[in-house]
Amino acid sequence: MEDPRESYYQNKLQQLDDQWAGLDASSALVVLGILHTYDCMHGVLSAELQKFGLSSSAFNLLTILDKQENQCLALHEIGRLMVTSRANITGLIDSLVKKGVVDRVPHESDRRIKLAKLLPAGRRLLREVKPIHIRLIGQLTSTLSAEERGALIGLLKKLRKQAVDLGATLVS
Repeated sequence: MEDPRESYYQNKLQQLDDQWAGLDASSALVVLGILHTYDCMHGVLSAELQKFGLSSSAFNLLTILDKQENQCLALHEIGRLMVTSRANITGLIDSLVKKGVVDRVPHESDRRIKLAKLLPAGRRLLREVKPIHIRLIGQLTSTLSAEERGALIGLLKKLRKQAVDLGATLVS
């Protein structure tokens, strides 16, 4: 099934290329293509995660904690490691505490630092969700060869670096 957004933006950007000075339609199509692809993939992954009562941000946070040696990490570090920005880490932690999968624990030596710790229920939830998530990731990328996946990873990394560098100049 084709998504109507693809042809719509392709056609509109070709028209705007002539009207907007400096607009390179192919550059705009790259950015829109990445955003559109993200939206489509995120929709598939989120729908499956919702069956387990998780958002993609919550799943990301749980996997970050799971990879820590003591399954515990400072909230500011979690925010730095999230795949997508999450303005309200505290709210996300609150929701996971209510679900009983994460707890807040004090830092050993600095009371100002708040830590989140993955609880056994969170580890059990991850064990249940991970195989399904891994299968979906495989299905989402199954049309790409190993060589194509490698090339895409490299291209996305190049664009990400440019975005990070550009973002740093806009903030300062």
